[in-house]
Amino acid sequence: MGGFSIMIILGIMMSIFYFFLAIITLIAIYMLITYIFESISLQAFSKNLKYKYPILAWLPFYNKYILGKISGTYRLGILLSVSSLITFILGIYIFEGGTFGYIFIIFFVLLLLNFILDVVITYKIFKKYIIKYSDILTVFSVLSLGFLRPIFMFIIRNRKEEQKN
Repeated sequence: MGGFSIMIILGIMMSIFYFFLAIITLIAIYMLITYIFESISLQAFSKNLKYKYPILAWLPFYNKYILGKISGTYRLGILLSVSSLITFILGIYIFEGGTFGYIFIIFFVLLLLNFILDVVITYKIFKKYIIKYSDILTVFSVLSLGFLRPIFMFIIRNRKEEQKN
């Protein structure tokens, strides 16, 4: 009888393990898709703005600086770049079995800050390149938890800057 209960407990634990593995896999796929769309978009914006090395849009943390530079708020881009790097380092620390106390709270706050900065910076880009629908695109970006943001940037990547009337 004891062996049967151990098999049930092991089965439950394996189900939980596979559930978390599936969640981590989905998060990794989400991050890869958004990274590809955002990098293609930033490279196209960089070419249109005649930046010297548009291929640098593919560098993981430097591309956040380029995002800020395109929007005209390079200081926000620097802040986003640095906070993204710190969040990445803290995420690896937590994933590798680090403590879940204050480090996790700092990690979560930085994730929220990164999301807010991404939304603010891309709103400025939307406002610059597609004045009429910038508010709508920003609302859908927030409601999709950031998933639609790089897709919208991909769609408008070859547009010319619109002039305010």
